[in-house]
Amino acid sequence: MTTRLHHLAITATDLAKSAPGYDAILGVLGYRRHITTDAICTWNGREPEILLYPAEGDDRTPHQHGRPGWQHSAFTVADRATVHAAHEAAVDSGWTVVHPPKEYNYTPGYFAVFVEDLDGVRLEIAHIPATGK
Repeated sequence: MTTRLHHLAITATDLAKSAPGYDAILGVLGYRRHITTDAICTWNGREPEILLYPAEGDDRTPHQHGRPGWQHSAFTVADRATVHAAHEAAVDSGWTVVHPPKEYNYTPGYFAVFVEDLDGVRLEIAHIPATGK
């Protein structure tokens, strides 16, 4: 069996407020909403599957970049137009644009946008020509 990331689980302060933003961003990436309940929303059609859970307990402090924990998730896309579309979806959904679409010197032609959801969870959407993705 090949090892791969099966799913990515994210916690949201408010599922009803957060899910539409994920619909928009993940829709640009080729995902579709699969399950919607009061306890979970899921998106599939691509890998890894994305799961969104409601926060538990009393702590509703947004995630802060640089604190211990997952730093960010990065999705590769086929072209720069998809990076721009993800940026637009994030803006339209009220997400924070941390770094607007631009080239980075990680590898030649690396073009990405970095956005954060309503709870500070950071996503990167990148076109990386050297990998063909």
